Amino acid sequence: MAKERVGVAIIGGGIVGCALAYYLAVEGESDILLLEAEEFGSGATGGSFGGVRQQFSTPLEVELSRRGLEFWRTAERRFGAPVPWHEDGYLFVTGQPAIMAGLEAAAELQRSLGLTDVHVLGPEQIQEVVPWIGLTGLLGGTYTPRDGRVTPTDGVAALVRAARARGVRHREHWRVQRLESTGATWRLLGPDVLEAEQVALCTGYWTGDLVRPFGLELPIRPVPLYSAITAPALPGMRVPLTLDLDTGFLVEREGAGLVIAVIYEENPPGYGHARMLEEFAELARVRAPSLADTRIARHVVANVDMGGDGHPYVGEIAPGLWMAAGFGGHGAMHGPPVAELLAKAMVGRPDPVLDIGSLDPWRTTGGQVEWMVAARKS
Repeated sequence: MAKERVGVAIIGGGIVGCALAYYLAVEGESDILLLEAEEFGSGATGGSFGGVRQQFSTPLEVELSRRGLEFWRTAERRFGAPVPWHEDGYLFVTGQPAIMAGLEAAAELQRSLGLTDVHVLGPEQIQEVVPWIGLTGLLGGTYTPRDGRVTPTDGVAALVRAARARGVRHREHWRVQRLESTGATWRLLGPDVLEAEQVALCTGYWTGDLVRPFGLELPIRPVPLYSAITAPALPGMRVPLTLDLDTGFLVEREGAGLVIAVIYEENPPGYGHARMLEEFAELARVRAPSLADTRIARHVVANVDMGGDGHPYVGEIAPGLWMAAGFGGHGAMHGPPVAELLAKAMVGRPDPVLDIGSLDPWRTTGGQVEWMVAARKS
């Protein structure tokens, strides 16, 4: 029985996979099939906070942020589709001198690389930006007013539409169970059997299971992110995405309400919505007293692909087998520019400015670590 054969199969229909399909088509690939196990944008992308910021601590992540900001700020105009950009800003705060020194150093780096609208603030200046914040224990923070938030699934829909217009084919509810190399092609075993000349894995925290048979062990793991959306709160007030790096206390605007959470790099045993909301209320009594008893409208949970050195794993695993995963919760922000860089590498025309060799999936530890993951540091 003849098997279906394609030029490029992209596995994973989140923001990264959909962007890769589009950018490969832009680069001239004409036989592309995008596969998604559920519905497009239904995984980590669908549960993302959608924060887009320039505040990172390594040159590579800052450059990816610059490109990601440009993508999201212009997506609605570029794709002729509804992709609203909400310029609410981004605010990190801390009461720890070591973290404050790190924020100041990162701000200096961001400015040196051309992202100049970053501000180091003392407590009183923070309260001028967000009058609802409590200053007890705060030493200072960094604020980027031109950062913002998006709904990542808006970007998915726009990219799918634009890719389809360029001839990309899409298939939902097609879960890949296993990959096999035939020597000349790659065989994808799922509901049917496909063969592809090239395969790209954009599969988030599922990637480890798919690449392990080829000898690649990745430190990517799923970490559940528990959040809630509140009833209308802080009416008429500015609410940048605000994160206390000491406690993981997080607030972000969502319509008339807020997204609230307490973010850990690794959740404590038994952690869930009930415990998160208890912790949030306790922390809010100090950090944002007016929010301590805010009514909750609904719960939200999504898995984040955490692990490694804070940089994604991007590049070729074996001849014709590529990947982009392990964004540590930054896939909505950095996924589109990384997908464009990967598309250029796959067609043999790498970006002349930005080398992604340091993101090689086979890299060893010991390089630069991106510490500004949006989670508590203490």
